[in-house]
Amino acid sequence: MRILFADDSKATAAPTIEFLRQRGYRVTYVLDGRAAVEAYQAETPDLVLMDVVMPEMDGIEATRRIKALGGARWIPVMLMTGLTSKEEIVAGLDAGADDYLTKPIVLEVLEARVRSMQRIATIQDSLFGVLDNVYEAILTIDEAGIVKSYNLAAERIFGHTAAEVVGRNVKCLMPSPYADEHDGYLARYVKERTPHVIGIGRKVCGLRKNGDIFPMRLAVTEVRLNKSSQFIGLISDISEEELARQRIEFLALHDPLTTLPNRAHFNDALDAMLKKTDGSMHAVLFIDLDGFKPINDTLGHEAGDEALKAVASRLRHNTASGDFVARLGGDEFVAIAHGIADPDAGLTIANRLLEAISQPLTLLGTPCRMGASIGVAIAPQHGTTANDILTAADDAMYAAKRGGKNRCILGSTSRAMS
Repeated sequence: MRILFADDSKATAAPTIEFLRQRGYRVTYVLDGRAAVEAYQAETPDLVLMDVVMPEMDGIEATRRIKALGGARWIPVMLMTGLTSKEEIVAGLDAGADDYLTKPIVLEVLEARVRSMQRIATIQDSLFGVLDNVYEAILTIDEAGIVKSYNLAAERIFGHTAAEVVGRNVKCLMPSPYADEHDGYLARYVKERTPHVIGIGRKVCGLRKNGDIFPMRLAVTEVRLNKSSQFIGLISDISEEELARQRIEFLALHDPLTTLPNRAHFNDALDAMLKKTDGSMHAVLFIDLDGFKPINDTLGHEAGDEALKAVASRLRHNTASGDFVARLGGDEFVAIAHGIADPDAGLTIANRLLEAISQPLTLLGTPCRMGASIGVAIAPQHGTTANDILTAADDAMYAAKRGGKNRCILGSTSRAMS
């Protein structure tokens, strides 16, 4: 146990200090209150023994300053005095002292008082041991938003040590706009007691020491202490949970091989397009690869997969940013070109995609080449339902196949461009 001992009389202090050291306590000795505060800040002790009457700064003022430093752990302060006036005792206790010893010090009484403080500290340390070994971050703040305690899990999650956070406003752990709004929200709650977060868990964002913003689940509980409140925050880092959720949501709407939108996503996009009533014209392109099967059969599925990924990349890079490209399955792809001027513009886009697909590529060290048969349907010219539009584009694609492949056909007009 580390004891900070402050007494301006070395002669008076020496027997007590020697007694404590013989009992196994590590004692730091200072001569006045100002030095006591500085020693406390340099290395937090487990107990403070403070003479009341000292030069530079008396023990009552030193106690007040030490207690104002705060901290997660309670550090007991015992005042030592030869005075027994009621006013002096009250002043010391009001300053934050936890006990009194009357001079001359009776060493056996001192040892019993120290053991009593140790028992309380052991209970405290047991509680902090539990808090420090839970998975969730637990921190407390006062009504001004100042952090009063901060456990090991909070250090792990946020990256700040307790020493870096305790005594600061909790908004240092928040990104904008949470940090900008927090003080105002807390002040309104303290005044009006209308909860928006307190007692209600919700998902928010936290700010790590390295600047990373991460998702977290926050639950806040209010504890009334005398006439003021403290707020206990229970925080879980849900970064991995959010990544897993986003991955599941992505896979539900995307092809895992090419990462293009899948059939379900395409159907949603097509339905959304057809619901628009702004008079715009749109082109739906049905793309079936020519020459893919020989690659897959000759070079194997790994080469086939690389070929499909290459096609997906070429389609992405040769469509406008607002257009939509998807893989339906196998070697079938679709694209939606929004807001085209006329049907010929749809054919122009189709031929641009055909030219991109037809560029040479190397798969597993083997030079290869593919083409595509592309059918183009125009909405609303070829229908106002998803089934009608997709059927028209599919029929046009098969007409391109029958016409010799590696070409584009516009709807039922059977007009080819090569």
